[in-house]
Amino acid sequence: MTTAEKAKIHQNQYQKRCELLRQEFASRPVVKEIWEEEVEPTLLKLFMIHWCALSAGLTEPIPVYLKRAGDGCQDLGLQEMADFFYEHEGEEDGHENWAIEDVENLVAVWNKEESNFPLDAKELLANKMSPAVKRYHQLHEQVIEGDSPWAELAIDVEIELISTTYGPTLIKKWVASMGQHSLPNISFLHKHVVADVEHTETNFEIVDKLVSEHPDYTDILVETAANALNSYADFLEDAMTYAKEVYARMSNVTV
Repeated sequence: MTTAEKAKIHQNQYQKRCELLRQEFASRPVVKEIWEEEVEPTLLKLFMIHWCALSAGLTEPIPVYLKRAGDGCQDLGLQEMADFFYEHEGEEDGHENWAIEDVENLVAVWNKEESNFPLDAKELLANKMSPAVKRYHQLHEQVIEGDSPWAELAIDVEIELISTTYGPTLIKKWVASMGQHSLPNISFLHKHVVADVEHTETNFEIVDKLVSEHPDYTDILVETAANALNSYADFLEDAMTYAKEVYARMSNVTV
């Protein structure tokens, strides 16, 4: 791919219109709190535990959504899009297990360090379907069951872009606070950052080809992207809210 071709995939109408949406996501208070402010180590641990638990609920059905989106695109004669979703389906399979393992490991460490305020990994995972997680799944269902299953691409693009844009900073913050030895306990985050770097350029190429061939798809793609970004910001708020609830109870007990 030439330099001009690479530049083009970042300058189509989808990318230009989504840039503002991504800026709005970055301005959400919970995003600024986690990525721009100093998070007290105990609260950071609790956030990561709850984020991983909710991530298990967020990611579990993704392969099924991708398969259904592929089927929908195939029915519409969009074979290239269908093939993209089918391939991505295999790549996403089993990712919830990374999050589950992280919850178990993080809670085990927490219970050793905070024996007076133990957490239950099974209970956390039993409550992995927070309100924001449920809304995120509703978004997938609306897109896949609607007239534009190809718009599932916008959800894929924006959520994986969050991994590559914000993931490295969160990993650095975690390691700076908890130490390098703790990195294996956040494998879900770490592995997604690595995997999604490779996916992002491919995703952008697919988007560019789709909007070049079907410019009338752009509005729906952008609308879906906005909903995906808002859903993920709400998801972060759920994780931080749950973390702060535990943190507040700990403070009351300490007092």
